[in-house]
Amino acid sequence: MKKITQIALSGIVLLATAMPALAETSPRTDNSMTLVYLFLGFCGLIIFLQLIPVLALGIGMIKGFFGHKEAAHRTH
Repeated sequence: MKKITQIALSGIVLLATAMPALAETSPRTDNSMTLVYLFLGFCGLIIFLQLIPVLALGIGMIKGFFGHKEAAHRTH
């Protein structure tokens, strides 16, 4: 019985010393959020820069559809 008590007590001491190491994982994830936000911002910038030519072409098409067509309807 004394041997079982020593083993159980050793296990409890081992687990008690390991608990603070397991509890210290949260600051590690908070420090990387800055890099995650920078990466997502860079991805958003790339997507935005890809949309600029699309918007320019769309505006040009709208101007072409609704523009004046007097030159094409002239009769000689």
